[in-house]
Formats: sequence, C-alpha cells, structure tokens
Amino acid sequence: MFDKTGTITHGVPKVMRVLLLVDVATLPLRKVLAVVGTAEASSEHPLGVAVTRYCKEELGTETLGYCTDFQAVPGCGIGCKVSNVEGVLAQGERQQGRPTAHLNGVSSMPSETDAAPQTFSVLIGNREWMMRNGLTVTSDVSDAMTNHEMKGQTAILVAIDGVLCGMLAIADAVKQEAALAVHTLKSMGIDVVLITGDNHKTARAIATQVGINKVFAEVLPSHKVAKVQQLQNEGKRVAMVGDGVNDSPALAQADMGVAIGTGTDVAIEAADVVLIRNDLLDVVASIHLSKRTVRRIRLNLVLALIYNLVGIPIAAGVFMPIGIVLQPWMGSAAMAASSVSVVLSSLQLKCYKKPDLARYEAQAQGRMRPLSASQVSVHVGMDDRRRDPPRAAPWDQVSYISQVSLSSLKSDKLSRHSIAADDRGDKWSLLLNDRDEEQCI
Repeated sequence: MFDKTGTITHGVPKVMRVLLLVDVATLPLRKVLAVVGTAEASSEHPLGVAVTRYCKEELGTETLGYCTDFQAVPGCGIGCKVSNVEGVLAQGERQQGRPTAHLNGVSSMPSETDAAPQTFSVLIGNREWMMRNGLTVTSDVSDAMTNHEMKGQTAILVAIDGVLCGMLAIADAVKQEAALAVHTLKSMGIDVVLITGDNHKTARAIATQVGINKVFAEVLPSHKVAKVQQLQNEGKRVAMVGDGVNDSPALAQADMGVAIGTGTDVAIEAADVVLIRNDLLDVVASIHLSKRTVRRIRLNLVLALIYNLVGIPIAAGVFMPIGIVLQPWMGSAAMAASSVSVVLSSLQLKCYKKPDLARYEAQAQGRMRPLSASQVSVHVGMDDRRRDPPRAAPWDQVSYISQVSLSSLKSDKLSRHSIAADDRGDKWSLLLNDRDEEQCI
C-alpha cells in the first residue's frame, strides 16, 4: 500500500496555474496572491508550502501579512483571517521597482496598496470544503477543476470574504522509477494499492501513470489506519509505504511499515523499515533481501537439525556396538564447528548486492503495459464507493498509449523539481462569462 504525496510522487508540488474567478478591478491578482500566500504560510501541508513559495516568488518578497484564527481540516482545506497584505504589496512593488507616483505629469492609476488596511476572511480547499461553508461551485469552475484533475494535478479553490475568487492547479511529478517499482512488485505476486487523501480524479490519473489498478482516494488521515485494519481483517498481510506525519498511524498498524528516509521523524519512528534513499526500487530490494534472509535462516535450521540428528546419537554411544565411537573431545570440537558453520553461513548475507536498475529494466522489457482509466478501480473514502471514469474517445486512448512506453525508463533522470509545465503565460488566466482568457503579469 503506497501513499501518494512524497512516496509515489516527489513530494515537491509546484503551482502550475492560477485562475481568477472575479474581475481584476474588484480584486487584483496580486492582492489575491498576497492573501493566499499569507493564509497558506501557517499550513504544514506540502501543497500549502508550495503555494506559499509560489506567492512569494510572484510577489517578489519574503514578507507576508498576518494570519489569525487559523483552522486546518484534514482532507478538506483551511480557514483563517488575513490582514496587513497592503504592506506586503507595497514592499513587493518597491523591491521590483514598480512606479507608484507620476509619469510625465500624468497621475497614475490608484493601486491596491492605496486602500485602507483590511482583514479578509479566507477559505482555501476542495469543493466539499467550499460547500460546507455555504459557497456554490458553478459548473464552469467545476469543469475547470476537472480538466486539471484529469491531468493528475490537484485543484483547490480560494474564497475571500465569502466570494469564490480563484482556483489554483498544483502538480507533483511522479518519480521516474515508480512505474518500474510497481511492475516489479506485481510480478512478485504482490498486490499494489494506492491510498491518498487527494481527489479521486487526480488519484486515478496518477495510478494510470504508475500502473496501479486499485486506488483508495479521498481517505482522511485517521481513516488510513482503519483501511489497513480492514485489509488485515480480510486475512491479508499489509505493508504500508509512506513518508508523512499523516502516514505514521498506518505505518505502525501495518504488518510492515516502510518509511522513506527523507520523510518526517514521526513516520520514521513508526516504521519497521527505513529506506535511506528516496528510491522506490529500494522497497523491492528490501523485500528481496528479506526473502534471502528468511531462506538463509531456514537453511541454517535444516543444517543444524541434520547435524544434531546424526551427531547426538553418535556421541551418546548408540552406534558403539558396530564400532562407531565419538570421543568427548571430538564431540566438543564438532559442536563448536557446527556453531561456526552456522555463523559463516549467515555472514554470506553481507555479500548481498541488490539488483541494479538495468536488471529491473531487463526483467520488465516487453511486459510493462500502460493502464487506461477504465482499468483502474477507484474507491472513495471508507465506504468503498467505486467511481467509474468517464469514457475516453478512441483517439485519446491511442494518444495516451503512444506517450507511455518502456523507453521512458531509460531516459535521462528527471530533476526533483522538474514538471511538465505550461509556458509562464499559461499560468495565469481569467475565467469570466464562460470564457478563458490569458492574463500574464
């Protein structure tokens, strides 16, 4: 059972696009970024960290406003009060050298920094979070979110003072070795499951990329433990692979908890196995090594059993009538030799070398096949409600299969921060009156 964020993916999300849902004259884009960045600065979630980092880069300042009454609801979103964003905007303009006075004797347009200090009520989260707070998500906005979610991105909404004013699309690149690791585990007869608190559409898109057939999406952190217990009650032995604080209870509950070495201290403490490198193929290597270890233990037991079944009767004089006698000093030497032989047999494990990437790729050559959306079974929450994917057109399936091939396994290693992104101008757009216009800053 794999967690998604930070395990299947790099865990370094990046904001790919920002959609404004209100008129710029009503709420300027820079003010929205200042408010959102200030709100997310109090969040420890990887998505919140990515949003804060992005807002600071776009605003050109490391200083943000004040956040009070912060509330985080796992699996939904955050809510808080934000103030003093005017100072943030003014500082950003000064650092970027923006003109704020007169030009050739003509008065400039008033900027958002000229307004009186305000306190904003902010909500950031998914559709359910907005609806729980009495906000309506229109079909146009929902379609825009779905469009990004089908690409494997996470779409979140922003509401300021009770008005839905923006949407952010955030992507987290899938690890290059994830598909190969999943294929190798499946070839070993191990069922692979993806569990995540993310939207079921995003989870399905990630699962199709890495070849996982079964997905549990929109699972709250507290429910991950219950899901592990449910599988254990079905008679299955569960290994949980994760890296975050939210995964630690499930790691402790699982028959074998595997923590990524770059994960949180809590997750590492709760796990049975800690992978030093952030490489999913090490999960395969750990299982391979454990099987070698168990096989060696069984071999040592068999050798010791045979040795004692033969040696003890001889030392006891059972075969004395036929002239087979073992002197006491011979028995002592033989006993010491048996212990030494078992230790030497065990020490052979120090010569173990895990299979390298070339071997894994050779084993997978010609066997890896891309999954279509219909081949992925997605269950939402704890009630195991299955969500069927929308029907894809034949040309979409052909296009997808042509993009996913084994040759990608032999390509150059991707950077930890690399994500197939749109051009900078494509990050910003204004969604008004059923049309999508590009607006670059």
